[in-house]
Amino acid sequence: MAGIDVEPEHRLVPSFLLPNRANQLFTDLVEQVEWDASMKARKTACYGETYDESGVDFEVREMHPLLAPVCEQIGEEVGFQPTNCLLNYYEDGQSTMGFHSDTISNLEDGTGIVIVSLGAERSLTFRHKENYELRHSYPLPNGSLFLMTQRTQEFWMHAVKKASTDEPRISITFRRILAERKTDPDKE
Repeated sequence: MAGIDVEPEHRLVPSFLLPNRANQLFTDLVEQVEWDASMKARKTACYGETYDESGVDFEVREMHPLLAPVCEQIGEEVGFQPTNCLLNYYEDGQSTMGFHSDTISNLEDGTGIVIVSLGAERSLTFRHKENYELRHSYPLPNGSLFLMTQRTQEFWMHAVKKASTDEPRISITFRRILAERKTDPDKE
């Protein structure tokens, strides 16, 4: 296996959800989730423990009933039970997310970030933080699972670039957030 300086640590399971289940989950999420449309590039929603995404601190909300069985299946597949779910709804190929690394300071040690992709196939593109010419791109088909390790966030940035499709996609990211938040003792 290549070192972290050559390729992001990851695991791809192309058929994590069977096509019929992935398609039904996509439809149900579009219809039943209360989407936040404040971002120009995509719609978002967050369930479970809160996650601070790009300065947006989502409220703690009970895990959506459609997502609880997926959390259990993820636990069986990757060895940790998610406590947070952040959804990104890309309405077409023009909906994007720029290069970034996810926050890992609030993740339980030994876990990572799991992406379950529904709908149109889009690629997750990685760029090394020190050598911008070093890039990797991974197509994420409908129903796939992609696990990024915590170390990947230290060395790599990732993005969802524009694509030539009119089809929508939902990216569901799962994390195991620490139960007790790391706090600043000076603020207590």
